[in-house]
Amino acid sequence: MVVYRLSALTAWVARKLLRFSIPYMSPPNLITMEPVVPELLQEEATADRIYQEAKLLLTQAGRAELLAGYGRMRQALGEPGACDRAANLILDRLS
Repeated sequence: MVVYRLSALTAWVARKLLRFSIPYMSPPNLITMEPVVPELLQEEATADRIYQEAKLLLTQAGRAELLAGYGRMRQALGEPGACDRAANLILDRLS
């Protein structure tokens, strides 16, 4: 589970002035472009929601779903060394 809370002013600046909008915030969800891990952002990050999400993740079905999502993330990353491969692709394009 990922929980993000910013100060009200920072959240307002990000939303209104910077027009910050991405589908997900956490790396697993960004890599797969699907909700692998629950994300509770700003107003959603209440004690009750955190409790409910944690309770779900602790069930056998919740754990199985989480592990399956991590498996999809692992497949998306490919073989070990994904960071090195990405860096080399960037360097190749800059050359």
